[in-house]
Amino acid sequence: MVQQNPPGGAAHKSDPEIAAADGLFQDDPAQPSAQAEASPVLPSGSGDVFDLVDSPGSDEGAPASTSAAPETASAPKAAPARPREAPARRAEDRSRREPEVLVEEVWSRQAEWGPTLLVLAAWLLAVLLVLYFTWGNELYAIGFFAFLIGGAVAVVLSYPILITLERPVRITPEQAVRDFYAALSHHVPHYRRMWLLLSTAGRITAAYGSFEGFKAYWIERIQALKGSQAGPMTPLVFEVADYHGDKSAGQSRVEVHFTLKIFIRGRRQDGPIASLPAQLALVRGPDKMWYLENGTLPRAGSAATADRR
Repeated sequence: MVQQNPPGGAAHKSDPEIAAADGLFQDDPAQPSAQAEASPVLPSGSGDVFDLVDSPGSDEGAPASTSAAPETASAPKAAPARPREAPARRAEDRSRREPEVLVEEVWSRQAEWGPTLLVLAAWLLAVLLVLYFTWGNELYAIGFFAFLIGGAVAVVLSYPILITLERPVRITPEQAVRDFYAALSHHVPHYRRMWLLLSTAGRITAAYGSFEGFKAYWIERIQALKGSQAGPMTPLVFEVADYHGDKSAGQSRVEVHFTLKIFIRGRRQDGPIASLPAQLALVRGPDKMWYLENGTLPRAGSAATADRR
């Protein structure tokens, strides 16, 4: 008697085949699990890094994402370059406040009168030699005239000393400004005193870079101011008015504002021939005195600090 399989038996017999067929479709879900296991290998970081790694892709793309993550994490390490500039800038600012750097040559009697004394001494020596030979040869008349002429020339040569007998005491910035322009108010301005009252920065401009250039600059400016209104030997008077400035106590550099009024001596009742608004900076030197950072004439309607002619 042949035993027939029940209808359910065929179903049980085909279970392994169905199970085997189902196994073919289990490879696809296995891939995400492999990626899930590989994901913990990634270094911990911000949420942005995991967003890039968890993006779908093949197994070959996973190492690329892994290698890109350290580059993204290491990118902020280049930022410390900016903070390094701040110490350098602070060090530079400190060096600018050093009196020895701001003013390399301070005012002194030797520096102001030295060249004049050398010329005067050479001239007096020449006069004495002439007197020695003339009086030695009994040429008393010639010697007498040589003495008179020599004495007169010596007085003229000592003129820069005679007009600067008063020391330029510049305890305040206002005193420094007034002393600088007062040196111009003579028949022959004392350009050396003006030069010595300038800081290191004030001695180098587009208009001059040496004492000879500074002197030539002011001779030209004075001639232009006089024009046809005054003769070559008529002095100008430079007056500082409406002065305003920062408090100088404890400071190494200050900004000041004033009006420079220029008159012709003997004709002050006619009013100034020029009235120039000025703004400039002054620095304190090693001698605790103040020095101007600009030695040029202010332009009409502009600040002196911008005048670098």
